[in-house]
Amino acid sequence: MKLAGRIEIAAPARDVWDLMIDPVSLAACVPGVQHVARVDDRTFKGTISAAVGPMEGQFEFASTIVSSEYPTDLQVETLGTDSVTRSQLQANVQAWLEPLDPGRTALAYRATVNVNGRLAIVGEMILRATAGVMIGELVKCLRARLEAGAGGRPAAADVAAGPPG
Repeated sequence: MKLAGRIEIAAPARDVWDLMIDPVSLAACVPGVQHVARVDDRTFKGTISAAVGPMEGQFEFASTIVSSEYPTDLQVETLGTDSVTRSQLQANVQAWLEPLDPGRTALAYRATVNVNGRLAIVGEMILRATAGVMIGELVKCLRARLEAGAGGRPAAADVAAGPPG
């Protein structure tokens, strides 16, 4: 499954970047994350609960920051296994920032997510809908955390979670 989108956040690019590369802070915005622990400067592990259609489970995951160069290159690879169905998840996420002005930033992302096992049986449509809801919640949290000090200016763009265009 491929996901891509672009959102605008009413915050300086450096603030957005600093939150994106801090796995513990970022995890607080990801729905279902129960804990995250830093292994080293580039690796972190954690657990996330997720419901996909009629199935629920907990994924234990390990993520590695493959590359990070402000503001144009952030790439993270994640591998996880669901404790209930033993389904496996592999994700590659790329993100980059475009400073729009000193107080506004566009955050673009592209992700490839592969799920194998019983969760894959529910189909891409349900997985895509679940991912869309999770991305929407993540965006709300990012905006709330980053825009709090930006004078409350609303961001102009909404989330686009769908095939890359």
